[in-house]
Amino acid sequence: MKKLAIFFTIACLTIAPTAFAQDWQPAGDQWIERWWALDLVTNTGGFNNSAAQDYLDAGTNGDYNNVSVSTRYGAGLTGRGAVYLPDNGGTLVWSAVDLDTEAGNNMSLAFGPNALDNFTWHGILLILSPDERTTTMYPSHDDYAEIWLNGSKVYDNPAWTGGVRNVTTPTEIELIQGENFLHYKCGEGGGGDYINLRFDETDTDLQIAPTLDGQFLNVLTPVEPRNKVTTTWADIKRK
Repeated sequence: MKKLAIFFTIACLTIAPTAFAQDWQPAGDQWIERWWALDLVTNTGGFNNSAAQDYLDAGTNGDYNNVSVSTRYGAGLTGRGAVYLPDNGGTLVWSAVDLDTEAGNNMSLAFGPNALDNFTWHGILLILSPDERTTTMYPSHDDYAEIWLNGSKVYDNPAWTGGVRNVTTPTEIELIQGENFLHYKCGEGGGGDYINLRFDETDTDLQIAPTLDGQFLNVLTPVEPRNKVTTTWADIKRK
């Protein structure tokens, strides 16, 4: 029995090597400050034009798109290479970026420049839930926001919300037990540029990545065995 117990312990550690001791972002009613985000897509021609485009699909030759990056498989693929958009910013890469949740131009500030016009933000979150639940998300944005969760669009709002922490459309969502993936796209025309997101005050047990120390690919669950050793999304990125 001792040998059997040891075997199961080792198996569990092999299956989920990154599930423990992570410095997760807090959830509940706290605004999310760190995102797995793409360099800004520029020269978009305004937020209405941006909303009609799938820059991820165009820039990866169909490897992933707006919908698929809100799934575990698609989110993992963001680590495999750049998004190539010669007319919209050039070679764009994903990284963990910080948002100032009180700044009215936090999308552009996250990448250095201040108060740009005609660009699009793409950000991804991993949301670990201990159970299946119905809860509420609270997005704010300037201008046109679209949100996908676990492969389905759950939010589509062309109107800015009137302030960086103002929410006009609280939206009910369904989380599954375990990993949930959220893709937040926001097209900016001119003036202020911001996004924000938080969950319900009862959701303090949710765990959010990127982690406080910037980990994202490394905390996704393993995808396939390779030579009897678990392969993580970070391994795939290094190929």
